[in-house]
Amino acid sequence: MNLNANTIIISLIVILAIPYLVSVIRKVENHSIPFIKALNPFYSNEMNIAAQLKSSLSPIVKEMESQEMAKFIKLWTAKFEDGSFSAQDVILLNKKITEGREDQVNGILALHPEARLQFEELNEHLKNEASPVEQEAEVLA
Repeated sequence: MNLNANTIIISLIVILAIPYLVSVIRKVENHSIPFIKALNPFYSNEMNIAAQLKSSLSPIVKEMESQEMAKFIKLWTAKFEDGSFSAQDVILLNKKITEGREDQVNGILALHPEARLQFEELNEHLKNEASPVEQEAEVLA
């Protein structure tokens, strides 16, 4: 029997691969882990249980998110339609814009055809009220 480097390397691979494949088969049989995931030596039964729990809770979470979104849309639409959109709301939206959430503000303003006009009018009114105060502050400084 001639032992060269190739024979030794192949033998080592086979010696290591057989126990690994046995452990994969046991994971698949005992824990009902998908075969592809069982090939990962660090994938455990706890990870599989967590993945199953996440997938079973997913519809519930989606429903909760959609209900929250519906309430959010109803709230802002009612503000624009009832005329209860106030300067406080404009200040809140301006704060969101300065935080970098302009896309959220644009989404809110897109809920009603007159929303952007109401927002711009109140925003202009707030700026006009704030500018005399700022001028007095500059004079005093």
